[in-house]
Amino acid sequence: MKFVLIGGCCLNLFSDLHAQNPAVLQTVSPYSRFGIGEFQMNGAMINSGMGGGGIGIRNDSLIPQYFNFSNPSSLTSNSFVSYEISLLSNTVQLSNTTQKGTFNRTTLGNFSLAFPVTKWWGAGFGLVPYSSVGYNVSTPDTVAGVGPVTYKYEGSGGVNEVFLSNGFRPFAGAPRHYLLSTKYENLRAAGDTSRIKKQTRCRNNLANISIGVQTSYLFGTLNNVRRDVFPTDSLLFNTKITKRTVFHDAYLNYGIQYSFRFRKSLNPLYVNMADSSVTSRKFFHNQFTYLQNHKSDTAKIFIHYPGIRVSFGMVFSLPTQISVANDWLGQTYKQIGTIEQFRDTVLNKSEIPSQVTIPAMYGLGFALKKDYKWMFQADYMTQMWSQASAGNVNYGLKNSQRITAGFQLQPKQNGRGKYMSAVQYRLGVRYYQTSLELHNTRLTENSVNFGMSFPVPYRTKLSEPVSRATVNFEYGFRGTTQQDLIREDFFRVTVGFTINDRWFSHYKYD
Repeated sequence: MKFVLIGGCCLNLFSDLHAQNPAVLQTVSPYSRFGIGEFQMNGAMINSGMGGGGIGIRNDSLIPQYFNFSNPSSLTSNSFVSYEISLLSNTVQLSNTTQKGTFNRTTLGNFSLAFPVTKWWGAGFGLVPYSSVGYNVSTPDTVAGVGPVTYKYEGSGGVNEVFLSNGFRPFAGAPRHYLLSTKYENLRAAGDTSRIKKQTRCRNNLANISIGVQTSYLFGTLNNVRRDVFPTDSLLFNTKITKRTVFHDAYLNYGIQYSFRFRKSLNPLYVNMADSSVTSRKFFHNQFTYLQNHKSDTAKIFIHYPGIRVSFGMVFSLPTQISVANDWLGQTYKQIGTIEQFRDTVLNKSEIPSQVTIPAMYGLGFALKKDYKWMFQADYMTQMWSQASAGNVNYGLKNSQRITAGFQLQPKQNGRGKYMSAVQYRLGVRYYQTSLELHNTRLTENSVNFGMSFPVPYRTKLSEPVSRATVNFEYGFRGTTQQDLIREDFFRVTVGFTINDRWFSHYKYD
């Protein structure tokens, strides 16, 4: 209950900061002027440390465990409660061919809680920023018969996301039900091991399938202001048009995962011995017998390391109409120093209902994992932003593409060996072809990530350190100084804290 209360406090604080001082949560990117702003790729700590991906990542029985934001179906692999909170500090340098400027913003990275409900059902909820707007740009021009004019554009605000995720294993009980079925008993009585093997393998494969759904609620406000300023003609009034868009609607994401483990390998020292023989008997497990000098020994028949676990994942969402409310205010004014002296209101409309189209999204990914030692993941994701619109007006964007890859290494198991050997080291890269094309130039983003997750000597009833303090570093750049565009070099630092625990368990005494 105390962690639910903490989550509510974080949500209230997040909303209050947004309402009282939107600049706290704003980006400084001039490219956030387009669409619904700059999308925040704030995932869980394990996602942000491995390039931002994780569609195929699953937990296993070893701790620590994490909430994987990239695919809701991965929640079926969480056997412990996992709660996490993080902060993000983003330093950005904007530059063109003549000028440079550096800015910093610190925001909430995420707050999340994941927990197992049953052996076949996992759930979780969280709070993350979805998109941010923060720009202040101007464009000089000349109007025939009027003279010089400066168009000024300003934006602020952001959209936040509260989500509830659920993952299910619909065929989790298939292997057990088969062993208890009449069909299995009849095949066993007939000695038909071939059909038993085939049907068992089919049900085991079905049991490894997980599906998930994430329900997200978007809320927040975007403020966009346009000014037409006539700097030299004192007889002309400047104009100011303010648009305020309030988001308040839900949409769904879906996911699916399939995982399996490579079979164990026979120990070559035993297989290659001239006077040895290895016989195999396989029903539901690989059962081998090693014979040497008429003596049986199965102690070292396998190389005693579990096989590599492989998991494939897919996520997608359908086009969704998000309900918004628009406020319009048009005014004329004179600029006296830094004061805008308004003369007339030419437009004033409030709470005009409209819709913003969030287009379809598709993503594929896979992960390879060797117990606690190492993990590799790679993703590809695309979203059809060419179909995005506000009302009946298309945003004029392009379809985006994102490719990520990441690697995690942990030399030693928790509590064994030197402290630094139990640290998880992460390295990731990301290539992102954004939805923007300006001056016939497609904007792309490239970044590299490095992170470390440190064990914290906090112990719960699991009887070993289960907490992790994580720090992730990311450097990247977006855009170019060519074609009168702006290049953004950013350096992001994310600091988070993750705790695993077992809830709703009862102690037993002998």
